[in-house]
Amino acid sequence: MNYSTHKLVISEKPSVAMSISKILGANNRKDGYMQGGGYIVSWCVGHLIGLAEPEEYDSKYGEKPWRVEHLPIIPVNWKFAVNKDTKKQYEVLKKLMNSADVSEIVCATDSGREGECIFRYVYTAANCRKPFKRLWISSLEESAIREGFKNLRRGSDFDNLYASGFCRAKADYLIGYNLTRLYSAVYRSFLSVGRVQTPTLAMIAERDYKVKNFIKEKFYTINLNCGDFVATSERIDDLSVAERIAFACEDGTAAVTEVKRVKKAENPPKLYDLTTLQREANRQFSFSAQETLDITQKLYEKKLVTYPRTDSQFITEDMAGTASDMIEIVMFSQSSLYSGLGYKPDISRVIDNSRVSDHTAVIPTAEIAEVNIDSLPDGERKILSLIMNKLLCSTADKHEYETVSATVECGGYSFTLNNKRVIKDGWKAIERRFKGGTDSEKPLALNLTEGQRFNNCNGFVNEKWTSPPKHYTEDTLLQSMETAGNKDYDNDSDVEKKGIGTPATRAATIETLIKRGYVVRDKKNILVTDKGDNLIKIVPDSVKSARLTAEWETVLQKIAKGEYSADRFMSDITAFTRKLVADNSVICGESANVFVKSQEKIGKCPKCGGTVIENSKAYSCGKKCGFVIWKTIAKKAITAEMAIQLLEHGKTDKIAGFKGKNGDFEAMLVVKSDFTIGFKF
Repeated sequence: MNYSTHKLVISEKPSVAMSISKILGANNRKDGYMQGGGYIVSWCVGHLIGLAEPEEYDSKYGEKPWRVEHLPIIPVNWKFAVNKDTKKQYEVLKKLMNSADVSEIVCATDSGREGECIFRYVYTAANCRKPFKRLWISSLEESAIREGFKNLRRGSDFDNLYASGFCRAKADYLIGYNLTRLYSAVYRSFLSVGRVQTPTLAMIAERDYKVKNFIKEKFYTINLNCGDFVATSERIDDLSVAERIAFACEDGTAAVTEVKRVKKAENPPKLYDLTTLQREANRQFSFSAQETLDITQKLYEKKLVTYPRTDSQFITEDMAGTASDMIEIVMFSQSSLYSGLGYKPDISRVIDNSRVSDHTAVIPTAEIAEVNIDSLPDGERKILSLIMNKLLCSTADKHEYETVSATVECGGYSFTLNNKRVIKDGWKAIERRFKGGTDSEKPLALNLTEGQRFNNCNGFVNEKWTSPPKHYTEDTLLQSMETAGNKDYDNDSDVEKKGIGTPATRAATIETLIKRGYVVRDKKNILVTDKGDNLIKIVPDSVKSARLTAEWETVLQKIAKGEYSADRFMSDITAFTRKLVADNSVICGESANVFVKSQEKIGKCPKCGGTVIENSKAYSCGKKCGFVIWKTIAKKAITAEMAIQLLEHGKTDKIAGFKGKNGDFEAMLVVKSDFTIGFKF
């Protein structure tokens, strides 16, 4: 077949390749690619190529059980391996890339660090030496693709981005493979340790420890009821003191001694980057971070939103006109929701060229005017609605209000009253409409002045308890992951976030911890398991340090910008790995048996009479007859208590929080006649 004069375009997914092919005129379907109009358009299928397994370097690494004396594994010349499931498509790409009749290649994988690596791994493994250019776009709209092909960039412009991605992969490999094998060998149980997942696990374990060991304390306040208002005392720890104050105020006269009024303004929220979108979707709809990423990716591939894997919450100056058009489309398409607000957008609020690196914030595209939003799948409709609403809120006026704080004295004691008066709703009016609230906040009903006196006041003792810290939800965990390197980060500040992981990888980290049995979801909460807690107790501080991992992420960002040496980073990571292996190769005492002991007996197997034992993924029969209760069923964490109840009674109580195609549902788990686990509604 003659490919003469053709340019080869390689996208990340077949769906994206189809969008590009249509625009370029490559409409002839071939085996693994499209052709026409002087172009060949082919595709990867995610990661066709990855870093080779340890046994590809030396057969001893393939021996099981793993042995400490075989560590550390430090490749000198890094090797790549073809994914067996997608080998056929790799062979297509390899043949096309090295064809004598293909003169130029265009990298059209997703415009980010991960997308760059997907293409470069294939390019390197195929031993291709041809020049290539880069399609760098933030939207799959036809206009964006056409503009991108008019302004293709040199492939070498992204060498530093690839170096950053390759360094991340190699660092994860060195720490992950070496420490996973080290701790698994020493503790005689599979233990997964990772550069990002273990510090994340440590944060969850620390929070759970604080919740579990919190000692609540009783305290008191006095509510002073003056008829028109109720003022409150400061915290009082002694009940007798509280009762004495209340008695002193009985049928007393209260005098307003001080009134402070301060006008304040609350700035509109920023646009969404991926993490803030994931956090809000978790708060609003209980979506996991991975669900939100998957849904937003679908919206991107449907050309309805811009590129989701972004860490920016701003757009660039050249997008001002586009943003204005999007606002008009949103207001028109959602007129029943937002009519009558008197909203006048200020696009300048969301523009900052200096804070957009690879991609802008996530915003809707003009394609939303061409679809019936209500006909979209439920998840897509909800996420798209969030993104549209955020565009309006971010460009609206400030929320202006006046705070009023008053000090009232009665019986020789002081009490305070705080309230506020809304001056201008601004962006909060839009947010309330979106959430189904009323059009405006209630104004301040009380107008106090200094010197006012109120008769027949009475004090009442109010008993309270201190509250424990809250377990992590995916919302709050993502926030902590995002700012792990600077604990004092303020969401409204302009301080650079120094986090662990990236917007594109944090969801996968959480899912990995759940898959490994280190944490579980309990409704919205993310809770550490005994196995996860035990792992955190044995790994050294340097491995579970979120701050150290965040510093590495910052270095990777500098490598991407050409501000730091990739070789220096890898040298440091290699030395760090060698020291960890050397320092943790021998464990003394009973701690070496902690994970063997953690396989607790749950109950009697209903199928063969054997013992059901808990492991990282399930509660399964120790005789391996095939009976199993998975620890996650329909995205609901199944606790040991539920499993015990199921084994003892053949069914559980009704359990809420299962997730199906039509949303959340509740049901009982039952052992069916074939000894599989089913639902009973």
